Formats: sequence, structure tokens, C-alpha cells
Amino acid sequence: MASILELPPTTIRRLGSSQALTDASSVVKELVENALDARASNISVEISVNTLDVVHVRDNGHGIIPEDRVLACKRFCTSKIKEFLELDTIGGSSLGFRGEALASLADMSASLTITTRVEGEAVAVNLNIDQDGSIKR
Repeated sequence: MASILELPPTTIRRLGSSQALTDASSVVKELVENALDARASNISVEISVNTLDVVHVRDNGHGIIPEDRVLACKRFCTSKIKEFLELDTIGGSSLGFRGEALASLADMSASLTITTRVEGEAVAVNLNIDQDGSIKR
């Protein structure tokens, strides 16, 4: 009989990620909600036939400012709230605020790229994200 052992942190993270995003439709839902929270008025979605190879959501939202990019895919990082008490006042102004969706997506993906541009930037920036939510390059 096997002994009870503590799971490694990477396994714990991945188990939690699969609870946040369970299938391609939950990925699309989260990305569309992020686009709407970014005040997008135009959103397009592209999904590969097998729903695994490509899930591409493009929008015209306000983008991610340069100083926030390093935390965009880190677990429990969000621009929506700063403390728990704000949950009383956030109702109706945001579709998500836990800082889980992009972190979970990064953890589950073999390849995650976020392309973003804010007003004033001449060109967009590609953020290639590691499974731990860090920017590779």
C-alpha cells in the first residue's frame, strides 16, 4: 500500500488550473470576459477544429500597460480589486476579478502568446508566457 505524500507544487497548481478552465468553451468564455472588461467593442474568436491547437481571441480593448505585463498571467494578480472588501462594490462593473483565468491558461498551455498594445504605442508587443505565468521573451 502506498504512503500518503504531499503533492509537488507544480501538480497542485495544475490541478487548480483544471478547475478554473475545464474545456475550450471555458477558455473562450474567460478571454471574451477579459476583452469586455477591457472595454472592447469588437471581439473575434478563432478555434481550431480539434479545439485544442488554437484558441485565438482578438479584441480592440484598452490593452495591458507595459508595467502590468509582467503580472498579467501570474496567479492571484488582478487589476480589478485591491482587497477583499471591494467585492461589495464591484458588482456589475467587472466579469471577473480573481486573477485565475490567464494564470490557469498559461499553466495548461504548451504555448501561450498575448499580443497587446495600448494607446500611444506604435506597435503591439508579443508576450510569450511560460507555464508559471512568467514572460519568456
